[in-house]
Amino acid sequence: MLQKRPKDLKAIRDTLHKSHIRSSKEFEKIYRESIRNFDLQPGNLVLVRNSKLDSSIGYKNKPRYVGLMVVVQRTQQGSYILAELDGSVSKLRFTAYQIIPYYPHLNKRIQITKITELSAEELLKYTINRDGKLDC
Repeated sequence: MLQKRPKDLKAIRDTLHKSHIRSSKEFEKIYRESIRNFDLQPGNLVLVRNSKLDSSIGYKNKPRYVGLMVVVQRTQQGSYILAELDGSVSKLRFTAYQIIPYYPHLNKRIQITKITELSAEELLKYTINRDGKLDC
């Protein structure tokens, strides 16, 4: 059985790291035109993609995007906390690929605390994850 020496492990780690960086740059180069980075701020209106219909047969005429919602906050992991227009904050978290920005005719921002009628401190409870740690 071969024994790995520290310098061998370091060389393997460096080679793997360089390969990973090169692969990432190549991916970004190939898909440069299709990668979108929406900078969604609290108060922006978004539509949520109904990804359940993606693999279903017979749902071609069903709406792909549902619900006009408002961005409440973006967590450190990149998911979004959204609220309905009536002020109810969703308990679900939405990933970036599930939502697209909605551009109304009038470009007005909506104040989150006005819609949800919650203070900034009360909104923090929606960003606490299952481990009890703050997720914002």
